[in-house]
Amino acid sequence: MGMILRIASSRIVGQGDIVGRSGYFSLNLSANSVMRGRLDARRTLKSLVADLRSYKNRYLLETIFRADASARFPKHHRWGYFPSVSLGWVMSEESFMNRLSFIDNLKLRASYGESGDDAVGLNAANEFPYLSGYGFDGQYRLGDVTYSGLYVTGLANPALTWEKMKIYNGGVDFSFLSRKLYGSVDAFYRLRSGIPGTRVNSVPSSFGATLPTVNLNAINTRGFELLLGTYWKLGDFSMDITTNLTWARSKWDKYDEPDYEDEDQDRLNRKTGRWTNRQFGYVSDGLFQSQEQIDNLPYVYSDLGNNSSLRPGDVIYKDLNGDNVLDWRDQIEIGKGATPNWIAGLNGTFKWKGFDVTFLLQGAWGYSTNVDLQSVPTNFTYEHRWTIDNFDSNALVPRYGGASTNSLFSDYRLHNTAYLRMKYASIGYEVPRRWMNRVGIQKLRFYLAGTNLFTLSTLSKYGVDPEVADGVSTVYYYPQQRTFSFGVNLEF
Repeated sequence: MGMILRIASSRIVGQGDIVGRSGYFSLNLSANSVMRGRLDARRTLKSLVADLRSYKNRYLLETIFRADASARFPKHHRWGYFPSVSLGWVMSEESFMNRLSFIDNLKLRASYGESGDDAVGLNAANEFPYLSGYGFDGQYRLGDVTYSGLYVTGLANPALTWEKMKIYNGGVDFSFLSRKLYGSVDAFYRLRSGIPGTRVNSVPSSFGATLPTVNLNAINTRGFELLLGTYWKLGDFSMDITTNLTWARSKWDKYDEPDYEDEDQDRLNRKTGRWTNRQFGYVSDGLFQSQEQIDNLPYVYSDLGNNSSLRPGDVIYKDLNGDNVLDWRDQIEIGKGATPNWIAGLNGTFKWKGFDVTFLLQGAWGYSTNVDLQSVPTNFTYEHRWTIDNFDSNALVPRYGGASTNSLFSDYRLHNTAYLRMKYASIGYEVPRRWMNRVGIQKLRFYLAGTNLFTLSTLSKYGVDPEVADGVSTVYYYPQQRTFSFGVNLEF
């Protein structure tokens, strides 16, 4: 009453050929084959054993055991063992659920899995970081002449081993009342350990050699995803609407860092046990509007030595700790990273006779965008800068040629971001087939579609797209294109 799938132990013996006791398999088990290039297959030994069982379509069990060996590590750390197991219970197939006729499907899922990565501590000069070695093209200055020669690649680390990942997942799939309500709920927890790094933060800079890469740091990530949908059909009318909501965030489980003795240094710099996407900076309070306002400022900008270079149109920052000095101790958490913590979507399809309407709404929030309108002047910058004529304490751009403190990292430029976008919409009409069959046409459909039809965003007043990628200038970012198209689908 079940199904069993077994894959025998296999190993890479050449440039990627997999040989198993039961035959040859076209299987690439390397997660980083693109990065490692041609040497990967000659250096890696892998085996995989999988077992999938199902009993009466109610109880599901899948187990996988993987053993990998990499020549990048010394013999006593070469092998990595990565088990996985997945369990499922289709409750709706149980006899005691028969009385609950409104349940179409109800399934519980749980899984645990491990994986590994051997691309640890690699550099162009040394493919085997557990061994000491030499690189070419080093340069030395002797007298007035520069010579090329060998250089030491750094200290070896004989304890280097796999970076590992453990993932826990649980979920529920459900469908009620002939899919009048259906969906799924998933939650996960992922732990990455042995992340490569060097002890540049905890070892004094006076150390007399290049520090080796070690399995140093760890990150844990947790999140959930909710999918809800509804389907209705009444005569010639039908609709299918689904919505999804996702949240995920990561935290440093372990991070190499010094023991901070200063309270503010600890608050601003410590990473262990804290979210990975926190951003710290100064809190702004608009722009100076008069010299009198500057002269009456009860604290001093430490980066300027005094306030003599401040002028109307410069950014005001708050002295949050009240020590009458604006310095790094006044920084607080002002935002998150550039990747949204929350992502949501809503899509639907409506049909009536030959007409159909489809749409997709997407949105995100819980992230921050650094809006720099000054580095590359544009017409928008020119029109929204502070001037004597544009005497606005909330101007989007401070005065040109202003104080150096105008560029301090602060919430004047870093903005908490949220948006809702109509990503796609279309309307179509399919001519009844009984009409088209008379002229030998199987299908004739006309449609009008558009993408990026509108966007509601907290960044709209800055003229910045909320989906700008991290590290890409908001000025150079190629904007989302709004498109409209009309088409005909014709089949003979």
